[in-house]
Amino acid sequence: MRKFILILSLCFLFVTAYSINSLFALADDDEYEERMEEYDHEDENDHYDEERYEHEEEERHKYEMEDEHDEEFGREDKRNQNAQQKPIVIKQEYWYKWSRSTDIPEKYAETPISSEKTVPIQFQEKEPLYTNVIPMKGQLFVPLEETAQYLGASVILYPASKIAEIQLNDKLLIVKNGSRAVYENMKKTPMPHPIFEKNEKLYIPISVLTNGLGFQVTWKNQQIFVYE
Repeated sequence: MRKFILILSLCFLFVTAYSINSLFALADDDEYEERMEEYDHEDENDHYDEERYEHEEEERHKYEMEDEHDEEFGREDKRNQNAQQKPIVIKQEYWYKWSRSTDIPEKYAETPISSEKTVPIQFQEKEPLYTNVIPMKGQLFVPLEETAQYLGASVILYPASKIAEIQLNDKLLIVKNGSRAVYENMKKTPMPHPIFEKNEKLYIPISVLTNGLGFQVTWKNQQIFVYE
């Protein structure tokens, strides 16, 4: 009888030990699956970061050549002037119209404001966007990102290269801080003045931004009005 009880006790201990090991193994398997899911997610993030980095590097490379030729528009006109020995008549730039001219104007039209200030921008039936506007050499510069988004466009900024992509439907503008060139639907087009940065924001002439996205712009009652 004692032997029988002893055998039952040993069997019970064996089954108990096996069950505990199985539970630990199952827990380890669950933890392993969770870790693998985390690593897969990290790999996906790494892949996304690599793609974004490669895209930014491509954009940076495209604009490296741009840095060497930003003044090409003006230099070419100067060479033509010297060759012809005749002065070039440079059209006057206006803050509300993007001429897309390669000429750098000698005369700038008067702007509605003469100093930096907060100005409301009105577009369609939206609430006005109160934003900082900087008058400079016949142009009104506005914060690129917030103004473009207010007009319904999407904006992608590349902090390292200071490049911005602005898209609204079939309209695409690609600009770079310090550059006078803009890629308008991938066609290189000159702006009146380069993009610049202030307080960690890129500023763009409102004529370039609105006209490039298919809108018109005017001034009325101390406000900037954007319309189709």
